Amino acid sequence: MTKKFILFSILLSIVLINPIILFAEDDYTISASDLVAESAILIDQDTGQILFSKNPHVPMYPASTTKILTAIIVLEDMDLTQEVTITKDMEGVDGSGIALEAGEVLTVDQLLHAMLMVSANDAAEALAKTHSGTIEAFAQVMNERAAAMGALNSNFQNPHGLPNPDHLTTAYDLSLIAKYAMTNETFRQIVMTPRYEIPANAVKDEARILNHSNKFIPGVPGSSDRMDYRGGTITKGYDLITGIKSGYTTKALHCFVGAAELDGRRFISVIIKSQGVNMYLDTRKLLDYGLYGTTTYALYDEGETVTQRALEDKRNTNVILVTKTPLSVDLPASESVTDLTRQETIRDDITLPVEKGEVLGNLAYYKGETLLCETDLIAADTYLGEDLLTKETTFFDKEGNSFFTVKNMAFLSLKVFLALILWRTVMTVIRLVKLRNARVKALKERRRQLAKKRSLNS
Repeated sequence: MTKKFILFSILLSIVLINPIILFAEDDYTISASDLVAESAILIDQDTGQILFSKNPHVPMYPASTTKILTAIIVLEDMDLTQEVTITKDMEGVDGSGIALEAGEVLTVDQLLHAMLMVSANDAAEALAKTHSGTIEAFAQVMNERAAAMGALNSNFQNPHGLPNPDHLTTAYDLSLIAKYAMTNETFRQIVMTPRYEIPANAVKDEARILNHSNKFIPGVPGSSDRMDYRGGTITKGYDLITGIKSGYTTKALHCFVGAAELDGRRFISVIIKSQGVNMYLDTRKLLDYGLYGTTTYALYDEGETVTQRALEDKRNTNVILVTKTPLSVDLPASESVTDLTRQETIRDDITLPVEKGEVLGNLAYYKGETLLCETDLIAADTYLGEDLLTKETTFFDKEGNSFFTVKNMAFLSLKVFLALILWRTVMTVIRLVKLRNARVKALKERRRQLAKKRSLNS
């Protein structure tokens, strides 16, 4: 009886500590109906490949996920140690904040932590106005930078995401902005900082303690809250999470841009207009599908030879084409690379010279009509060829006009022989002239000396 009780206790403790083992082991597949969010997407953080989407291009209110774009602009354009003096127009911003007061002096770094950790709207406005002078001017910068990141269906009107009928983006655009932001090490550090302190200053007598509002981060308040998931319960805290930002307004509802990593595989999820705890559940479903429900296939390394193209020049130049970037693809467990269509496209107008690294084609993999991954094909080396030959060298290169013929060699030898005779004749003449001049000079000197001697004797 004692052994049975011990065994039961062990099993019970395992279940309580790690209930995930009771979940379905293999089926991480998700469909649009599995998500409460009205719009969602999952991409590979490194390649940008879309693994799942639900209304990804529908314009939506992004709420505070807007601050991802604000943060990366500030990080790229401003120094973290720069001091920001709070003015009256930076006070009293609606929504969440850190109660900034006129006269306070904070650093850009402190304001970034406040904006990204506790979603401080006043910190966002302070940074935007310090950067560009006005909210309107900063919004213009936001739209320009977003477009440069590939987010072409967005229109940002403010730095924090407070309600504005014209402040819209899409799940796809947010994934591109997040992908770009996660390349910045400082951004990654801030969004994963669980606790941060802003010291007291001349205006504020007490330090501000910031506890991260992202409950996915283990250890932050609320991260130990449990929720039903895959037939069991789990905590909101997730060891594999690497970022990045939540958002909420009454119109946008719950939004979250998430990121997670396992064994070097990294994914970014976006959910817009979810509800309550489903913000965490929707995000977890997406990230787990990427991490556990797909396999990454490495297709080509950077600079790996793919093909070659023989040109129709006189030398039949053979141009080697290699990959410009590594090429990989993520596929569901039920699929393999053999299920994909490989499409190799080479330019038909390749002419010499070809520079090393010049884009000459493209390699892509499709699933049906959906593009999954692609890379440019570039020249492995520099190829010159006959297109760079001069008129003179072209003459020698023509058939029947080879420079090294007996006739050409004899003609050249005669020229060299005559030139040598001419050179020796000239040098002989010069030497004789110099010798004659020397003798004349010596004779004159001798006569001068004799004349001087006679003069002294007389």
